[in-house]
Amino acid sequence: MQSFRKIVLKTGIAGGSLFDIHASFPNVYSWPMIWPALAGAIAFWMVTREPRPHRLLVGLGAALATGLLLSALAFVGVSAVTYALLHTDIVPAVRQAGAARGLITVAGIVTIAVSLALVDLVVALLAAVLVLPVRYVQLRHAQA
Repeated sequence: MQSFRKIVLKTGIAGGSLFDIHASFPNVYSWPMIWPALAGAIAFWMVTREPRPHRLLVGLGAALATGLLLSALAFVGVSAVTYALLHTDIVPAVRQAGAARGLITVAGIVTIAVSLALVDLVVALLAAVLVLPVRYVQLRHAQA
């Protein structure tokens, strides 16, 4: 079986990359939030497969670690995409709407990216918490 670290790295990098790609498309609204949820649930599920002491708590720890890695990747990706789109006039509709070049600051971009990263972390952990009862019931039936 795979180690805790490998599972967290694989699910965190995959989830963060998919989130960044999906969030970079215009008009996707809240749909990119599916990737942190899937990454957290998959990390929890994969870590709790093999028997170990306190496996459900270790699974929640894996979901949290996956969420942290995913959030870091989401922060970097969203910041880069937002900065590139708004400061290189790739999206002329932003300028036509009346947004001044100085109005969109680096602090504003960082604030948006940090808030998205925190939401990603919470969504990844919540997904693992939602999967927790299913795995708990499976483990109880397996021992009986």
